[in-house]
Amino acid sequence: MDQHQDTFDLAALIGRCLRGEATSAEQEQLQQWLAADPRHEALYRSLQDPEQVAAGIAFQETIDVGADWEAVQARATAAPSARRPVWMKVAAWSAAAAAVITGIVLLYPQSATVTDARIIADQSHTFHNDVLPGSNQAVLQLGNGKTVTLGSQAGNTITEADGTTIRRDSGSLVYADAGDSAPTGLYNTLTTRAGQYQLTLEDGTKVWLNAASSLTFPVHFSGAERKVTLTGEGYFEVAANTRQPFKVTVNQVDVLVLGTQFNIGAYGPAVKTTLVSGTVKVQLPGQRSWQLSPGQQASVQQAQVSITNADTEKAIAWKEGIFYFKDDDFRDIMEQVARWYDLELEFKGPLPAKKISGNISRQARLSQVLEMLNYVSGAHFDVRGRTVSVGL
Repeated sequence: MDQHQDTFDLAALIGRCLRGEATSAEQEQLQQWLAADPRHEALYRSLQDPEQVAAGIAFQETIDVGADWEAVQARATAAPSARRPVWMKVAAWSAAAAAVITGIVLLYPQSATVTDARIIADQSHTFHNDVLPGSNQAVLQLGNGKTVTLGSQAGNTITEADGTTIRRDSGSLVYADAGDSAPTGLYNTLTTRAGQYQLTLEDGTKVWLNAASSLTFPVHFSGAERKVTLTGEGYFEVAANTRQPFKVTVNQVDVLVLGTQFNIGAYGPAVKTTLVSGTVKVQLPGQRSWQLSPGQQASVQQAQVSITNADTEKAIAWKEGIFYFKDDDFRDIMEQVARWYDLELEFKGPLPAKKISGNISRQARLSQVLEMLNYVSGAHFDVRGRTVSVGL
């Protein structure tokens, strides 16, 4: 059993004991845990504080735990190491103790005194309103320049100027394949802001667009290659076609493939291509190119290329509905949050220096995300409309 599962099994045990539902064997198990470390007993006493418990329950009841758990279960077909709890932890905290008591999450660092243990809900920042998370929403620009607003609900089909039908499914678009007789010359652009969207191109290639991203693509592929242009971030499952390679162009970087699965992120100055399966070639102007193997990432910045082993789970966690941080800078984390919740950030003074690791559901409301970030970093937030001031 992995460490995360041990932690949450223990949390369930503590919960049953506090509620008076534990069997004799479970009570004995708890006593053994309490005797193993003085901090365990002190933490257990802190959980019996009615004010702390009430505050934790009130906060937790606002979170859709079922939706979070479904997001994790959806990834259960991945390697066992990909299964992670949806709560935050600070990277410097090794073997953190967590107790989930009727939905309350408590954490304390190994090096801290027990008086540092706190309920994850911390009322040290100001909310003048709350902000809902992004959703399946985008805008499609057709070949004639007209735009169609897209949402989560399925709707009527869209008809392009050349007669091509575009089916609107729940949170996705599907382009019809017109075969070899397809007309050429029409391009569409799919753009997201505070949300994400999924697209199936006419060749069967599937693309997921993250928030604040766009994809420009031909309604029908023709010629020697299938070429699309990306801004922001997208995950691709490319349909194999040896006669017509697939090319993604982003910030003067070309990613060439035949049939594969990969993620491209280009929000900042670097273009990061993470290969999940198959083979891709990253090419710069002048025909310089680098080939990736599964599990590798190419980072291109100012014509400099570095190839490293990738954390593929981290790279595509956004597609699975999760913010996944691993030794990330606080500013980078806040920029991810800002894109998803459509926020303007104001950084005031120094920011937390510690690296942060952990998971948060992208279905949480902004207040819940900031509560967790406050807990692990000490940062304070003042939310006014969609402007968030951040500082220590």
